[in-house]
Amino acid sequence: LKQTITEKDAKLKELKDAYLRSLADAENIRTRAKTEVDNTKTFAIQKFAKDLLDTVDILELAIKHVPQEHLADKVANKSLADLYEGVDMTKSNLLRTLERHGVESFDPMDQPYDPNTSHALYQAPIPGKTPGHVFAVEKRGYVLKGRVLRSAQVGVVLDTSDN
Repeated sequence: LKQTITEKDAKLKELKDAYLRSLADAENIRTRAKTEVDNTKTFAIQKFAKDLLDTVDILELAIKHVPQEHLADKVANKSLADLYEGVDMTKSNLLRTLERHGVESFDPMDQPYDPNTSHALYQAPIPGKTPGHVFAVEKRGYVLKGRVLRSAQVGVVLDTSDN
């Protein structure tokens, strides 16, 4: 009789352990599923936002290539000044819309080069600048809720010291 009780206690302990492990597994699955759903909601616009960044780049390029002396004479160049203003307003509105949805730009100028957030397009020796720091930003970088959406495209100061 004592042996039967001991066997039953061992079996009960084994079943209780299996039950608790099953509960823990179910809770882990629920937690993982909730995390996946939250991430899916948070990053659902990632591909769309990344596609819009090309449009932002084109608008910035258009604004950058308008000679400032042409804009100074608003009477003679009224159409150009109006077009410039419209493109600038469109770019600003697009950036505000992206920011509302968690997309933020960053500019790593004069900061140490970080391969996690920037892509070095070239290196050049620049006197007076710290080696390994960014000295030119060709394209700004963007993050979506802390995740890099597009790396900044940069030029990095080359270390010319002899080791």
